[in-house]
This record gives sequence, C-alpha cells and structure tokens, in this order.
Amino acid sequence: MDEVDLKLIFFEKFGGRKILRCIQCGTCSASCPLTAQMDHAPRELFALIRDGEIVTALRSNTLWYCVSCYYCIVRCPQEIPVTDLIYALKQMAVKQELCPADHKLPDMYHSFTRVVERYGRVNEPVLMARYALNHPVDALGSLPMALRMFIKRRLDLFPSRLRQPDRIAQLLAEAAKQETP
Repeated sequence: MDEVDLKLIFFEKFGGRKILRCIQCGTCSASCPLTAQMDHAPRELFALIRDGEIVTALRSNTLWYCVSCYYCIVRCPQEIPVTDLIYALKQMAVKQELCPADHKLPDMYHSFTRVVERYGRVNEPVLMARYALNHPVDALGSLPMALRMFIKRRLDLFPSRLRQPDRIAQLLAEAAKQETP
C-alpha cells in the first residue's frame, strides 16, 4: 500500500484529519514524559504525516513509547486527540508490518492480545512466557521480580478464565472487524 492510500485510511477511517488543526505549538511534545526516547515527538509525527511521510511515521518508535497518559490531549489548545491518533497509527503499523525492527514492544502487544483472546484476561506468567519466546534475555531479567511477586502472592501461576469467555470473544471479534484493511 502506498503512502497516499495509508494517509487516506488514517484520515478517513481513524479521524486523522484532526491533525490538520495542529498549529505546531509543541505543547503535546513538551507534555509527554517520554519525548526524549522518541525519534519523533508527537508534534513532529503530525508534521511528517501532513507532509506525506506516513510510512516514516508508522516506522517511528514514537508509537511504541506512548503510554496513553493523556497529558498531550489535556494540554492541546486545539483539542486534538493525540493519544487516540497515535493508537490508530500503532494499529496501522502492525497491520502494514511497519513496526521498527529493533523495538520489542510490538512483540509484547502481540503476546498480550493472544493471552487475552485465549483467557479473556491477562495472566502475567503466560504473557511473559509468550514474550520470552522472542526475547529470552529480557524474560530472564524479569525472573527475580516475578519470584518476589509470587512470594507476596501478587502473581498467579495458573491462568484463570472468565465465567463467560464468549463475551470477550464477541468484543474481540467486533474490534477485529473495525481494524485497518
């Protein structure tokens, strides 16, 4: 899919036209607690998209560092839903397989989704086991903390399931219908 098509999908399906209201004041970027780790701050990300560089935006690590704290939205003088738009870009990046190759968070999100699909809720040991298949060194580094959590009874080893897993399955199926083509 070319950049024009991707930009059109972002604008039409995800409400991306809202970035056209951006006055490039930088308030979103200044409000973000993780801007220093991002290769393009939110303001720069929107400028890239407006300039037709949506593939560069989709390959940006910015999407994966956004923690949805909503400071950017609260402080934006144009009331642009920055966090929501970044989430939409994240969905597009996954769908188009444009996630940064050196970034691990897409693997964590994928593992998270698979665990929720299967059990209807998150189970940390299962989540980390799935993630560990691709990042064993990271998983080993988390073992001491996991042990402390287990000792304090803050970590369940065996996953529990929802009483009505069909409800979460319906919700996930509906969300899948609304994903990017």
